[in-house]
Amino acid sequence: MKLLYKDPGYKYSAESISEFIKQDGFWSEPIFHFFPELLKFKGSFDKNDDNKGIVKEISGTVIELYKSREKEIQSNVILYQKNWDCYEKLINQRFSSIFQFDTAEIFNDLICNVTLNPISPRYLKEHIFDVFYMSDAEGSIGNALHEITHYLWFYLWNQKYRDSYEKYEAPSLIWILSEAVVEQILNDEDFNRINPFHRTGNAYSYFYNMVVNGRPFYDYLDDIYRNNFIDEFMDKSYQFMIENEKEIRSQIS
Repeated sequence: MKLLYKDPGYKYSAESISEFIKQDGFWSEPIFHFFPELLKFKGSFDKNDDNKGIVKEISGTVIELYKSREKEIQSNVILYQKNWDCYEKLINQRFSSIFQFDTAEIFNDLICNVTLNPISPRYLKEHIFDVFYMSDAEGSIGNALHEITHYLWFYLWNQKYRDSYEKYEAPSLIWILSEAVVEQILNDEDFNRINPFHRTGNAYSYFYNMVVNGRPFYDYLDDIYRNNFIDEFMDKSYQFMIENEKEIRSQIS
C-alpha cells in the first residue's frame, strides 16, 4: 500500500466544493466557516436545474482563493508526503495485522489530493481521497488512516460478500457500519502514537453518544471486536446493525 500526495489544482477544488455547498448544513457549513467568501452561494442551488451558472461563479471565487494559497498547498504536498513516507512501513504492518492479510500488496496507487475543501471526500473505486490543505502533518496522517481504513474494510467486505460498491455509500447501513468501526480498527497502540485524532475520536461524533437498548453503542462493537477475528467481526457487527437499524438511524444527525 502506497500513497502519493498531489495538488490537483483549482478546478478540482471548485467542483468538489460545489458538490458540498448544495447539500445540507452538516456538509456545507465547514466550507462557509473557512471561506466566508462563498456564503453568497448558500441556498442558491436549484434541485431542478443543472446550476451551471452557479458552478461557474463558484469556480471564479475558488480560483482567487486558490491563487492566494497555492504556495502553501504545494508546500504541504511535500510535507504530507514526507510524513507519510516516514510511517508507511509501520502503517502497512499494523493494517496487515488487523485485517489479516498483507496490505503492502494492494492499493499501491492511492492518491490523496490536497484541496480547499474541508470535507475531504473519498472515492473508493478511483483509489482517491482528499485532505484539507490547512491540516498539519500529524492531521494528514490521521486523515489518511481514517480513509485507508475504509479502503481496506470494503476490500475485505467485497471479497467476502461479493456485493456492489454502490452499497458502500451513504446512507446505506453498510456505510454507517463502515464509519462506526473506524474507531475499533484505529484504536491501536501504534496508530495512537502517530494519529492525533484518537484523543477526540476516530469516527463521527454521534457514534460516541449513541445508545442502543439502554447501552452505549460502542460497548457492543467493542465486545464484538475484542472477541472475534476481522471477518467474524464483519458478520456479527452487521447483524447487530440490522437488528437495531431503526434505533441507530434515529440518532444519526
